[in-house]
Amino acid sequence: MRKLLTITILGFLSNMSLASELNTIKIMHYNIKELDTVKINSGTKDNDQFKAVKQILDSYDYDILSLNEIQYDLPSVPTKANTTKGQNLDKLRSAFDLKGLNNEAFYPANTGNNAKPMPSGDYYQNANDPLARANADKVNFGTMPGQYSTAAIFKFKKINEIVITDLKWKEFNPKLNLSLFADVTGNPMPDGMQLFDKNFTDVIVDLDGKELHIILLHSVPAFHFGNMKSANYKRNEDQLKFLEWYITGSTDFKVNIKGIKPLKKDAYYVAVGDFNTAFHDTEKLGSAVLRRMFTKSKLWVGNDSKLSFTNEGPGYGAKPFRLMLDYIAYSKNIEMISGKIIHPRFDNVQLGCKKPFNKIKPKGMIKVSWTERDKICEAFVYPEYKLFKEASDHYPIFGEFRLN
Repeated sequence: MRKLLTITILGFLSNMSLASELNTIKIMHYNIKELDTVKINSGTKDNDQFKAVKQILDSYDYDILSLNEIQYDLPSVPTKANTTKGQNLDKLRSAFDLKGLNNEAFYPANTGNNAKPMPSGDYYQNANDPLARANADKVNFGTMPGQYSTAAIFKFKKINEIVITDLKWKEFNPKLNLSLFADVTGNPMPDGMQLFDKNFTDVIVDLDGKELHIILLHSVPAFHFGNMKSANYKRNEDQLKFLEWYITGSTDFKVNIKGIKPLKKDAYYVAVGDFNTAFHDTEKLGSAVLRRMFTKSKLWVGNDSKLSFTNEGPGYGAKPFRLMLDYIAYSKNIEMISGKIIHPRFDNVQLGCKKPFNKIKPKGMIKVSWTERDKICEAFVYPEYKLFKEASDHYPIFGEFRLN
């Protein structure tokens, strides 16, 4: 009897372990800075950023890869030499050798749709070029169509997907007063402008017989970029309010959009992306929405207040500009097993911005240089710090979850 009881308990524990494993997902999210068609076509052999991203991704095992700032390729964009449409994600899958992740969601963002090309018909590729800024999309930003699209690659069978691109801002928020805002040239914002400068995607997949909603959102930056009448702060707030309404069924005003409904109360979901506002910011409108969302959903904001940042400014200075911008929100019927922001070693030895640099290089470190206020500065850092900086201005986030 005792032997039978032992076998029964072991069998029960084995089945419980199998059930837990079946209902577990691993998510990697990465905002890869401006990974456009030109870079993707260059491949991993000729592009340092591409090689750096691959090396970082190769270090982790995941079922879902969420990507931001991937250009949706279109014919004659950015140059007439490009003839493909919607193949950039397949190229990335091949270049990154993502075996087993056979399904995807990839649609063109609104970004850059109103950008004007050069007289040759090619689009400006250097966003810092004054001519590029002058001809950029004044409503949805970007210098070429499809520039900052969101994407996901995953192993699960796709059941359905909802892609929201053309929803007008005023359809979501009828009380919106667009006369308060103007574009960078001082012109009023168009009455029919979209809520999303990119898009909002809900991919429904089959996870061991359960429907899981993978929601992708890359919000507009909560920053004015020199335009003091920018709509960015309010637009970021309302994009996050749409997310709040979609996953929880309510926000701070009544929403009634024809043809769009929020998720059912018992739905399983993970919403992931660059939400472009810092959770702890007490001034940004969108930050207050994130904090409120935390009371109705679950929101992972990093595991250490001192190291909870996913975005870093250029250079390797002693006090870099850092923000927490990337998040994973998930339903209350999902448990987080583990989560981390993937950071390199930040240890550094500052050499300053005045020559000569006489310090001896510490063991294992390399010398890097950058421009700061028109001066060349140098420091010793570990190679992995340089690798991550070459890959993007964001750090990836990784989470493992279990559906209860």
